[in-house]
Amino acid sequence: MPKNVLIVDDDRDLLLTLELGLEKYGRQFSVMTARDGEAAVEKLRGNTVSVVVTDLKMPRMDGYSLLVHIMGHFPDIHVIIMTAYGTAELERQMNAKGAVDYIEKPFLVEDLARKIIATLKKESEGGMLHGFTTGVFAQLVEMEQKTCTLRVVDRDSGKKGVLFFRNGELLDARLDGITGDEAALIIFSWDRVSLSIQNECRATARRIEGDLQRILLEAMRRKDEAGALEE
Repeated sequence: MPKNVLIVDDDRDLLLTLELGLEKYGRQFSVMTARDGEAAVEKLRGNTVSVVVTDLKMPRMDGYSLLVHIMGHFPDIHVIIMTAYGTAELERQMNAKGAVDYIEKPFLVEDLARKIIATLKKESEGGMLHGFTTGVFAQLVEMEQKTCTLRVVDRDSGKKGVLFFRNGELLDARLDGITGDEAALIIFSWDRVSLSIQNECRATARRIEGDLQRILLEAMRRKDEAGALEE
């Protein structure tokens, strides 16, 4: 299934050009657009997005503020900055704020496509797993004290969740607009899943209360209760 890429710029003509020019990459990613940061945030709340490509100078919420918002609320989403003023110092500043790359205007559509595809590959750089339950693999991450982002797809519903680990500790979880304990409990309750591993964790805030075992036991308890109600 193609990943979603959100392109944000207040230039309507540029958005249309990029949308049309990137259509031929539709088997690898699909394109969504927004005219400013606030519109982008609304799109992020209602959709699963892998990459955001954003301009810096925009009305209402500019690209700097959007980048800060994404790092605080959607740390698994990769950000590529579009700018007409590309410098080594700007690249350093944007990387410090969480951007993974930048592209200098004007650019060829093909150059942007290459950057997007390279960024998407990072989502599963650590491999993809089938046959593991999320709980079992999370315990392996804990034992190995691994730092990673674990992307989980519920093969029954198609829902997608994200778990953030740093040095084996579960820091946070995200599912649609839900974060922290509640998101983790739902993700760990899924029976048939596909897992992909990214070998980095961009989450910094800890939103999970207690340790992994507590979360796994509570997820199991809820699952058992739900099963008993269905009988």
